[in-house]
Amino acid sequence: MGGFFLTLLLFIYNIKKLNQKGGHDMFFVQSECRPIIRAVGNRCAIVFEKLGLPGNVSMMQAISILNDKGFKEVDVDLMALARNTIGSAYKRGASLSEAPKVFDCSSLTKWLYGQLGISIPRRSIQQRDFGGLVGIFDVKPGDLIFSNGRIPYYVDNPKDGIGHVGIITDKKTVIHAANKKKGVVEVSLDEFTKTEDFRGFRRIVSDFSRLVVLEIPKERELETSDDIRWIIIQNLSKIKKPPR
Repeated sequence: MGGFFLTLLLFIYNIKKLNQKGGHDMFFVQSECRPIIRAVGNRCAIVFEKLGLPGNVSMMQAISILNDKGFKEVDVDLMALARNTIGSAYKRGASLSEAPKVFDCSSLTKWLYGQLGISIPRRSIQQRDFGGLVGIFDVKPGDLIFSNGRIPYYVDNPKDGIGHVGIITDKKTVIHAANKKKGVVEVSLDEFTKTEDFRGFRRIVSDFSRLVVLEIPKERELETSDDIRWIIIQNLSKIKKPPR
C-alpha cells in the first residue's frame, strides 16, 4: 500500500513540475499555434483544421488538390497494428529497420506512430518529454505510459527516471516490448500503474478522428505537414470555381 501512495505522490509532483514548465500542447511541435507534424518515410499526417489554410478552402478542395498531385489517403488502424506486433521479438537497441519483427520498448512506439506518418523521438525519456500531459483518469487509446524501467534515463533526479514505455489500447490494456524473454505482449494497465516504478502518461494525438494520413508521391521530397500546406496554397488557383 505504501508503494502505491508513493507512486501517486510522485505522479502529482511530476504534474506540478510539468505545469510549471509548460510542455507540449498535444498536436506536436507548435508554430504560432499551428502544429507541424514531421513526416516518416513516405507518410505524413495532417489535421486539416490546423493546417492554416485560407478560410474559404474546404477539406474536399484540399484533398482534391493533393490527389491531383499524387498523394493518397492511407487508412491506418493503430490498435490493430499494435496487436499485430504481439509476439515480436525484443532486442535492446533494436533499429527501426528491424521492425516489425524485432523491437525494444521505444522503437515499438516510435514505429507505430511512424505508420501514421508522425515522427516522435526515439528514446523513452524523449517520448515522455514530447507528449502532452494526461491524467490517470483521462487516458485514451494511443496514449503512452511510462515507467522507471531497468535502465532509467534522468538528468539529476533518479526518482524521475524513465526507462520503459508502452501504448494504451482500446481495452485499457498496455502493449509493450517487455524484455528478451517475453517479447511484445499485452498486459493489464494495473501492471504499470500499481507499482512505484510508474511515471505517468503522455498524449501524442488528441483526436485521431481528425487525423488524415497521406502517402507521399515517390518523386516528392517532403519533411513536414507544413510542406503539404504550401502545396495546397500554391495550387488553389487551379481549383475550378462553381458557376454562379
